[in-house]
Amino acid sequence: MIKVEQEEPEPPQIKVEQAELCSSQDEQQLDLKEETDIFMVTVNYEEKQGLDVEEKPYSFSCETCLKSFARRDRLIRHMITHTGEKPYSCEICGDRFGLKNDLVRHMRKHTGEKPFSCKVCHKSFTQSNSLTYHMRIHTGEKPFSCKECGKGFIQRGALNTHMLTHTGEKPYSCKMCGKSLRSSTGLLHHIRTHTGEKPYSCQVCGKTFSQSIHLSGHMRKHTGEKSYCKECGKGFVRTASLCHSMCLYRFRHVFNPIWSKKYAVSSLK
Repeated sequence: MIKVEQEEPEPPQIKVEQAELCSSQDEQQLDLKEETDIFMVTVNYEEKQGLDVEEKPYSFSCETCLKSFARRDRLIRHMITHTGEKPYSCEICGDRFGLKNDLVRHMRKHTGEKPFSCKVCHKSFTQSNSLTYHMRIHTGEKPFSCKECGKGFIQRGALNTHMLTHTGEKPYSCKMCGKSLRSSTGLLHHIRTHTGEKPYSCQVCGKTFSQSIHLSGHMRKHTGEKSYCKECGKGFVRTASLCHSMCLYRFRHVFNPIWSKKYAVSSLK
């Protein structure tokens, strides 16, 4: 039984300010969260608005374990952990879901549909909450901070994963090889290295991938879309994080005399 203490207010509008284009490394983190973090999925009215709300009173309580949630949909998803019921199945990859809306959102990763678009850089997303997190990249907002080191994050889930780097905890274990990982996302991707599962396919050439972020990177080869390095401004078809690494590489080898002695500058050309 679900206990409701008060009605949820309408989600507030997000003010979008001018900002530089985000890196594909940030995009990859968003896509990873889309894949496995069921507690970050939004309800229908948020899909229409393209918004997500993080900070609300914890008004919805589980009568089984007394855990409280800020939103009704998160409580419903939590209840599934008690019942184990997941009646909705993806016919393409076999993933199962407790709610039909979750299956609908999941199917967008197979079809490539991205109905939520950023008005600043026109980047599109499969889920409304991913657009919300993306907007924080433009505004610079990082509402979730680590109490240990002060590092800020745009998502609560990213903060939770980061905290494990301080504790050293790796709570997710592979039943096939025993390897331990910090996140459920990492475990999911690791298991696919055993099974060989590649549920994401390119509709242009048919190539398949084990992760949605790999498919996104591959699609840029067809579209010509580029990611831009925040360090030098240069555009690359591959990830902006690679470009950033190249900038650091050039700095170390070209401008650092110790590195330049060990490696030839000509190799950078």
